[in-house]
Formats: sequence, structure tokens, C-alpha cells
Amino acid sequence: MVATILYWAVVLLMAAWGTWTLVFSLINLARHENGNLWFYAILNTLGLVFAAIFYWVMSNTAWQKYWFDSTVQMGPWLGALLIAYIVLILLQVILGRERKPAAA
Repeated sequence: MVATILYWAVVLLMAAWGTWTLVFSLINLARHENGNLWFYAILNTLGLVFAAIFYWVMSNTAWQKYWFDSTVQMGPWLGALLIAYIVLILLQVILGRERKPAAA
């Protein structure tokens, strides 16, 4: 039971945080504040590392039993979120570059 609650809590938290940063990335992009996208990319990278470690632990039933004393059958949601985070981070890094002003 603990593994199920924790799994879905992490999936929902990662989905909410990804949506939140996507919305604010679009707002900052519309305002031409591209430097802020790098901040979101750094935060999303930390979230991606956490989610990847969590996915690694949850992908092995024996580790689930060891860490959580219960097991959960994983769905494709966490894997899809990891891929979405990679795409989001790459877009934030690419679009977050600011052009240097031309030398006079």
C-alpha cells in the first residue's frame, strides 16, 4: 500500500511541477525573459534525477519490498514523465539562450 501511494504521489507531483514550469516557461518566453528558462531547466534537471532514481528503485520488485514493505505494478506514466522532462529541459536550454548584442 505504501508503494502504491508513494508511486502515485510522485507521478502526480512530477506532472504538476512539469505543467507549472511549462506554463511559466511560456510566460517568460512571451516576455522575452529567456534567462529565466535556464533556472527552470536546472530545477527540472534536479527533478529528473530524483524521478530517475525513483524509477530505478520502483522498477525492481525486490527493492520495493526492501524500501517500502509492499509492491506496486508500475504503469507507463513515470517513464512518460521522464521522457517529457528530458524534452522540456532541452527546449528550456535551447530557448533560454540570450543573444549577445552585436559589437559596435
